Amino acid sequence: MVDKIKKEIRNRNNIFWFLISGVIISLGLYVYFVSHTVYALVLRQNAEKTIANLEIDISKLEASYLDLKAQITADLARSKGFTDISSATFISRKSLGKNLTMNNEI
Repeated sequence: MVDKIKKEIRNRNNIFWFLISGVIISLGLYVYFVSHTVYALVLRQNAEKTIANLEIDISKLEASYLDLKAQITADLARSKGFTDISSATFISRKSLGKNLTMNNEI
């Protein structure tokens, strides 16, 4: 009977420590996942700020491009050495879709 009680106490003690270790592991995983989530959010906010700054830079460059494009005229081209085209020549070729057939049939 005494052995049975001692065995029961050992089993309860083992169960207690098993539950305590499970709680500690769960808390550790919770802290890890929360910190990982916060870190990912900070990285995302930094990436969004960087994207916003790049979009501002792109819009400034597009505006300056349009301003420069508006300044190009035929007179400016002639002053830089460009000449007018007397006759335009175009090169044509057959479409690839018309030449392809199934099973090498012609």
